Amino acid sequence: MTPDDFNPKFVFLSPTRNHTDLAEHVDHAIIALDGRAPLAGDCFLEPLASVHDHEPLRVDLWVEELTKWSCTYGFTISSEDGRVAFARGERTVVNIDPSSHKPAPWSDAFRTSHAELLKDLPAYA
Repeated sequence: MTPDDFNPKFVFLSPTRNHTDLAEHVDHAIIALDGRAPLAGDCFLEPLASVHDHEPLRVDLWVEELTKWSCTYGFTISSEDGRVAFARGERTVVNIDPSSHKPAPWSDAFRTSHAELLKDLPAYA
């Protein structure tokens, strides 16, 4: 986690490959944060600039909303130094119980770790 003057966030550096799928980089950042692949949910991604092949990307994640069984992450994808924004958006994931395949409440540990990343301003990016 990297604090700044506005909100806490999680920063993940991700190498690019040919034909980069930016949403995939967001999912890799969520996996790095949580230790598991995001399950079920929506992704809204607004492209802002073209990404060049083999350019490392910086993914900044924060929590927009944390409910009983869903978590909405806000994100920006930028150059490694954070100066060139390539995309921004939101990714919502739902906690799915592996046995019933239905939404399940987040664990206390998940809620505690993600509460530290909750955005507390009306707008971030």
